[in-house]
Amino acid sequence: MAFREFEAVAPGVNKLVMLGKPQTLRHVKTKAVDFFTTQQATQLIRSDECAAVVYHSLDDGLLRLINNLPINKQVIWLGWGYDYYDRLLSRAYPEGLYLPKTKALWAEVSKPGTISKLASTCKSIVKVILGRTTQNHQTLMRRINYFSPVIDTEYQLACQLNPWFRPQYLTWNYGTVEDDFGSAESFGESLGDNILVGNSAAAENNHLEVFDQLERYVDLSGRKIIVPLSYGDDRYKKTIISYGKSRFGKQFVPLTDFIGRDAYVELLQSCGHVFMNHLRQQALGNICIMMLKGARIYMNRQSPLYLWLLSKGARINSIGFLADSKKMVLEPLPESERRININVVNGHWGRVAQRAKTRRLIEVAMGRI
Repeated sequence: MAFREFEAVAPGVNKLVMLGKPQTLRHVKTKAVDFFTTQQATQLIRSDECAAVVYHSLDDGLLRLINNLPINKQVIWLGWGYDYYDRLLSRAYPEGLYLPKTKALWAEVSKPGTISKLASTCKSIVKVILGRTTQNHQTLMRRINYFSPVIDTEYQLACQLNPWFRPQYLTWNYGTVEDDFGSAESFGESLGDNILVGNSAAAENNHLEVFDQLERYVDLSGRKIIVPLSYGDDRYKKTIISYGKSRFGKQFVPLTDFIGRDAYVELLQSCGHVFMNHLRQQALGNICIMMLKGARIYMNRQSPLYLWLLSKGARINSIGFLADSKKMVLEPLPESERRININVVNGHWGRVAQRAKTRRLIEVAMGRI
């Protein structure tokens, strides 16, 4: 998605590099990927051929590469979420990202065995040897010129919690409505009565708390509970499948394998209600697709994405509101509210809006702004 948009705005001046040995990529379809060693990447970014470096997420290997960047090269970090919550936003969640039942479950399924404990100890020693301490991370991250998290409130919070972190803000997001969020023809189609819960096999989804709410407060007659678990932690996935089947029987439908985008979007068409119980910003792609389709979205009140969407005028429900009622039949979103949500998504992720963001990013990268 990113390479397509960069090429649309500035054709022929982008180089897509992955660190590591050449491999067959399953989900990235473009042939334009170059596999470089760290040494080769260093030579490239120090050459006159390179005007700027854009990080698509920031793992430790890429972070160390900052050591090799000349001061005259712009550094732009397009954050994914996983790569900045631990580094910059963990203090915003002193109790962690898991709700009580999920926290207890995760503590049980993630108990390390003897080998795991030994591996963890070895990793800690290696980190010390390599100097990958928090202080070292801060030194490297001060070199970043521009930071683009998923939503702007995360940038503000990151700077507030980390006074040493002072890159400029740059707005940019992956994907466009027209190209990546499903066929436009399907947006007016009626949705089914099924319920979508979460987006992955990660404990941050807080599945157990959603299951409790659904079982206690929602009339589930004639509905299926569809739970994407195709990526994440395998131990957690197996536990959630076992738990879901024991609670809901054949109504529980886990998605354990990757499927094509079109097939996935078609499956989502059966879901008129979407429950995302993350405490942090997460699952934005699924949420946008379902807002466009006219589904009713339920999110945790603590999520910054929930608050951000409300600030944009979106019609979003909180998961907690279910507890304020007796057994209820979930109602579809009214047409007027569907239209509002579609406008919110189009205004931020429509192709015209996204190309304008990409154009500005390229201008910044090339030193024209």
